Amino acid sequence: MTPPLRRRSGRAASLLFALLLAGAGACSEAPGHNELKRIATSDEVREKRERAERELRARADEINSPSPWGPALRTTVVDTCARGGGRNYLDQNAPKQPAMYCLIRLHLYFVVDRPVPQVLQNLPATWSEGSIRSALKYYENKTYEQPHAFRPSVASVTGGMLLFWDAPGDNAQAKIPEPCPARKTVFSTCVSAPAEVTLAELRERPGTLFEWTLTTQYHTVPGR
Repeated sequence: MTPPLRRRSGRAASLLFALLLAGAGACSEAPGHNELKRIATSDEVREKRERAERELRARADEINSPSPWGPALRTTVVDTCARGGGRNYLDQNAPKQPAMYCLIRLHLYFVVDRPVPQVLQNLPATWSEGSIRSALKYYENKTYEQPHAFRPSVASVTGGMLLFWDAPGDNAQAKIPEPCPARKTVFSTCVSAPAEVTLAELRERPGTLFEWTLTTQYHTVPGR
């Protein structure tokens, strides 16, 4: 008779082997880097990309026109096509991840010479009241004085827009980073206008650096 411990070990090993086989099969069926790059640079996706960028730039013009902060000091458009997440074999009900997703982020940069809480309190109804209250508590509780303070933000009510700004203090993690993608992607571009203006130079101006980000996803490749 086989001891119970050995039977349980055998079943665990069989389950692990089955999961490895399933993972290997999924990897072999997933589109490779070259195939995904071919899709990302195809005429169909390029047309979607150009349409999405035109729409974001039109929205940015609407923001710039009546902006109480004046015109944006720099505009940066980041276009990224990246691999989606892998399949979750431990949760069969987890949503299926795309093999690749493509999105554009348009960043508008302003320097506002007013206290940040005052700026937040005067934001229009476009922005979520809950995220504004959370950001105001960041200042009321002096969260920025903590060693690993997070970078505060405010989200739009309907989604697709985020407002970031430099938190006070010397914590680098609480400062707005340059937006060009650092990690490896299938396809990416990053273009700023004016090209020579850096965020470090904008920080030399009196006031607080704000980043108003518009985001749209324009193409996905379904996972197999």
